[in-house]
Amino acid sequence: MHAGTVALAFFAYALAVFAVKRATYPRHAEPPRPFPLGWEQGHEYALAVSQDFWWAKRFKSRIKQFQPEELRAASMRRYVEVNNRLNLWISVALTASIFIAYAVARHSATYQLLLAAGVIRLISRSFEVAYAFGRDVLQHAENTTGLDKFERIKLALVSYVELFVYSAGAYLVLPTTKGPVEAVAISLNVGTLTNVGFAFPDRNYLVCNGIVFIQVFATLSLVVLSLASYLSRGEKDA
Repeated sequence: MHAGTVALAFFAYALAVFAVKRATYPRHAEPPRPFPLGWEQGHEYALAVSQDFWWAKRFKSRIKQFQPEELRAASMRRYVEVNNRLNLWISVALTASIFIAYAVARHSATYQLLLAAGVIRLISRSFEVAYAFGRDVLQHAENTTGLDKFERIKLALVSYVELFVYSAGAYLVLPTTKGPVEAVAISLNVGTLTNVGFAFPDRNYLVCNGIVFIQVFATLSLVVLSLASYLSRGEKDA
């Protein structure tokens, strides 16, 4: 995979994420004003690590800053729920596109571009998911969405399914993966934490295949931290 392909995929992915986050933003709930987002200090590293996290934080901050207080929680709730479902379908579409391109034109520039985007999504979305759900549990942050524990469990489960989907697409980049079926098998083994070693059939590729630990850490955040914590909460803590 050439550096130019990765760079093009990175900038295209960043623009796509911005477009999705802006399209799902509940702009109707705020008074008329210019739309440009003001710069907010903090988490600058996310510009390179996770465009999903970066733009989600920017638009959530805009909701908190500009939308009327009586509508703020409802807007935040809708924004989170819509993006949660939409991200799943985006991951399904991207992974399906990668698999189709692999089957019909695996040596083409289009396939390489899609595969690079798949790897970028693995890193970007996993960071956003791990940060969001991990912070919710560990820092006991203020509930700005009004979601109860059952609704949070639903969000976590959707993200867990999405994690399997986009990881499978990205795993075609591994030098030991022989096709989409094996990529799916690796994702299932790693995502269920049952056989992470399945991703390491050859010790000569330990470093390259180490990207599977991104899925491991995101899974731990979702299953061990978030779902376990939500299930253990009483109704009054929901």
